[in-house]
Amino acid sequence: PRGAAAVRTAMLRSSVCRLAPHGARSLSAAALPVQPPIALFGVAGRYATALYTAAAKKNDLLAVESDLKQFGQVLENSPALKAFSVDPGVPRNQKAKMFVDSLTAMNACATTKNAFSALCEGGRMKELPKVMGMYGELMAAAKGEVTAVVNSAQEMDDAAKEQVDKILKSVLGPTTKVNIEAKFNPGLIRGFTVEVGDKFLDYSLATQLKKLVILLGV
Repeated sequence: PRGAAAVRTAMLRSSVCRLAPHGARSLSAAALPVQPPIALFGVAGRYATALYTAAAKKNDLLAVESDLKQFGQVLENSPALKAFSVDPGVPRNQKAKMFVDSLTAMNACATTKNAFSALCEGGRMKELPKVMGMYGELMAAAKGEVTAVVNSAQEMDDAAKEQVDKILKSVLGPTTKVNIEAKFNPGLIRGFTVEVGDKFLDYSLATQLKKLVILLGV
């Protein structure tokens, strides 16, 4: 029923506003390339590239980056919002209005709101997590940064992240800015693995044990 749908939409909008981090947005005057720095492919890649291009024209690159990070945290903490975003039973225009209204309450920029509206109207909201991730890749490349996915056997503290940062800079160069995306994987037993683009570093005990088994012919 329409009434129930309206109530659910209002509740979700309220949830977005409540869960969104409220911090000062840092808008530095860093010179970023107007053209997307790397080529992306697929549906999500096309949307992310279009978003970068639109944001660059309006000098909104950093604003959009901040908006997407905030909304990503909200999406991660709200299963109901995730379900709503991909629910085919919700009319596209209603879905677009809910997200745009929520983003307005979060003080998101017009470029971000236009992108969400386009995804909703195009029936592509299931691509949203990929679009946000790929936009992050574009921004990292624009800033000369590298994202490293680190899987560790224990939760990483600041000391562990510093150790990984030193290892990566010894491989990638001391001036490289490394963004660490930490993930927990108890199957590694001890140590960690690192993925940076097409590079893979393995410092896990699990792999060392496998090599030992092969060496001993067990």
